[in-house]
Amino acid sequence: MQSRMQNPAVVLSDAMQPIQQLMKAVHSGGVDGQTLELVHLRVSQINGCSACVDGGARTARKAGVSDERLATVAAWREAPYFSEEERAALALAEAATRLADR
Repeated sequence: MQSRMQNPAVVLSDAMQPIQQLMKAVHSGGVDGQTLELVHLRVSQINGCSACVDGGARTARKAGVSDERLATVAAWREAPYFSEEERAALALAEAATRLADR
């Protein structure tokens, strides 16, 4: 019997190395780790990826992001919990993520 579909685990393992290299580059760029986690969470929300939102909230919490900030990142413009640097990063992330909206 021959398989009609390639094992997804094999495909994913091939994709993991470039993803890990990208994450390593992102985290070595000098941006605060909590800011990166907030950006990841916000982009995941915009993209509607529930697994990414769940994982992003967990890793953000491990990085020390407070519950108030996690709960209000979707409304970061109105929430008082974010620094100017974080607001700039979130604005850039939203603009880049929403390119197709225009």
